[in-house]
Amino acid sequence: MEMLWEWWRWLGWRRIVVVAVATPIVAVVVWWMVRLPAPPVENFIPTAPEAPASLDPLAPLDTLAPTRIAVHVVGAVQQPGVYHLAAGARGDDAVRAAGGPTDDADVRRVNLAAPLTDGEQFLVPRKGEHVVITVPPSRGGSAGNSSGGSAGNSAGNSAWVPPSGALLVDLNRATVAELDQLPGVGPSTARAIVDHRTRNGPFASVDDLLAVRGIGPAKLAELKPFARV
Repeated sequence: MEMLWEWWRWLGWRRIVVVAVATPIVAVVVWWMVRLPAPPVENFIPTAPEAPASLDPLAPLDTLAPTRIAVHVVGAVQQPGVYHLAAGARGDDAVRAAGGPTDDADVRRVNLAAPLTDGEQFLVPRKGEHVVITVPPSRGGSAGNSSGGSAGNSAGNSAWVPPSGALLVDLNRATVAELDQLPGVGPSTARAIVDHRTRNGPFASVDDLLAVRGIGPAKLAELKPFARV
C-alpha cells in the first residue's frame, strides 16, 4: 500500500492528465488506420469496341431497296432526258423534273399519279398525236408503243397492270383501230363500241361499256385499266 502511494505521488496529476488526453487520441488514430481498406485492384480486361449496327453481311445486295431511280422522260416535255428521282416518285415528279409539259402536251392521257420504277420510260403524248397503247403480254408479248412509251413487264395470262407511262384509250375519241388494242377487245367489239357511241353519244364512264354488245363484267374488268373517258 505504501508503495502504491509512492507511485501515485511520483506520477502526479500532470502525468495523469497527459495520459488521459493522449490515450483516446492514440486509440482513434489506430482505429482509423485499421478501418481504411486497401485500394481495390481493378482487373482490366480489354474488350473490342462494339460494332455499329449494320446490314446482314450475308444478305444479297440485290435485295436492298434503291434510294434513287432513273427514269427516261420523253414526249411533250420541256427537257426530255434521263432523270434520277427519289424512290417512290410519281409520274408528276418525272414531268416536273423534265421542266414541265409543253403547251401541246395531252397530260390527260397519262396517269401522273402512277408510281415509277427504275429504268422506266415515261411518255407524255401531244394533243392529237396518234399513239399505240401498250398491249398486255397475253395478247402477243410486251410491246412498246409507236411513240416510245413504256412496255409491259409481265407474262402469261395473270392479271397485268399497265406501267405508269402507258397511254389510256379515250373511249369517246378512239378509232376502231385504237380500241382494237384494248385487252379482250377484237375488231367486232371495237366496231360495236364506236357504233354505240355514235347512236347514244359519249360515254359518261368506262363502266358504260357494259351496255355495248359483247362486253360483260369480266371483259370490262380486263380492259378498264387501259381506258378512260
